[in-house]
Amino acid sequence: MASASTGRRPEHARWNFTALVWHGVFFAVGAALADPSTVLPAYAALLSRSPVLVGLMTSLLLAGQVVPQLLFSHWVEGAAHKKPFLLVAVFSRALAGLALGGLTFLWADRSHTLLLATLFALLAAFAVGGSLGSVAFVDMVGKSVRAGLRGRFYASRQFLGGLAALGAGFLARAILAHPSFAFPRNYALLFFGSGVALAVAGLGFLGLREPDGAPPRRPPLGAYLGDLRRLWRGDAALRSLVVVENLAGLHLMLLPFYVTLAQTRLHAGPEAIGTFIILQVVGGAASNLAWGWLSDRHGSPSVLRACLALGLALPPTALALARWAPGQYALVFLLVGAAVNSRNLSFNNVLVDIAPDAARPTYGGLVGTLTAPRLLFPLLGGALIGALGFAPVFLAVALALLATLVVLGRAAPLYASARGDRHGER
Repeated sequence: MASASTGRRPEHARWNFTALVWHGVFFAVGAALADPSTVLPAYAALLSRSPVLVGLMTSLLLAGQVVPQLLFSHWVEGAAHKKPFLLVAVFSRALAGLALGGLTFLWADRSHTLLLATLFALLAAFAVGGSLGSVAFVDMVGKSVRAGLRGRFYASRQFLGGLAALGAGFLARAILAHPSFAFPRNYALLFFGSGVALAVAGLGFLGLREPDGAPPRRPPLGAYLGDLRRLWRGDAALRSLVVVENLAGLHLMLLPFYVTLAQTRLHAGPEAIGTFIILQVVGGAASNLAWGWLSDRHGSPSVLRACLALGLALPPTALALARWAPGQYALVFLLVGAAVNSRNLSFNNVLVDIAPDAARPTYGGLVGTLTAPRLLFPLLGGALIGALGFAPVFLAVALALLATLVVLGRAAPLYASARGDRHGER
């Protein structure tokens, strides 16, 4: 594998920074048009009223993104070039979006059951593509952006992407509310637009200039798995990150249900869902610069604390607004946007901090696979909400995230120590 310093040569650094930001901007547009916290749960609820199926959809999307990462990491780490993996990932996801748009238009009036099954299959393909891409992406960022600027890099990428996604949010609201685009045309257009945006995002990866290097030695899979066991036993920071990320996954349990709460209790229609998308984008974009400054000034664990604090504040806030101020419920999605973006930045940055330069794909794959238990949380949330209602489940999650903040307080010194040891910052 090329060294980190080679990957950050001046002739490549600026070009690759631009290419990665290009990808981030158009990926954000595609994500906004088919947002997993608003658009997809609302779409699934139109096909089936079961909260279990809404939760299953989110669990499937998360599982496909992380469960295969361990095998992918063995494959990616042994390759001299990571760019082909990024290209396969982004264009396979674009095809899944285009296919879902076309099939929604063709099948929605015929069989909701068939369309729901197709949705699950395409989401699985979309998620597996993301799993492959995320392993290679961590290594590419590690080679292109030095440690002290990664928080700023992620924040800038997300901020510019947020501005583009804001425009996509207004477009989504116009499509969802327009009388000429009744279901299924409105959702078909959103999914098709998402696929197009992801294809344009892939042009950024096409433009990456990855330095040549000798192909790394790829050990047999059995030996690789044995090395993983030794790595796990010997790295306290890695073990701690896995524990914290699994516990913090309780925040993910409720993400698809803030919009279903609005549909169920407040009878939110398509225009309201479009407003939710816009406010979520605004909340994410407005918070990005704060997360980047906080990460660079006080370290990645500080953003993790903010992520958990937002996660535990969201459930009681949503319940209170739904009951006593339904006209203000949309404000929940400002917090959702800030919480999602803080999570994306903080866990990615901690992972890059604690992983040795030559083993980033392995660390990414191992963390992704060992945090698989959190993938069941949305499915569990759907089952519990169906049996107990929204309030008990929302409040129980808030209390659990409060306990997770205590666990993080004990883990944070390990992350700082690992960063200093592995990147010479002590």
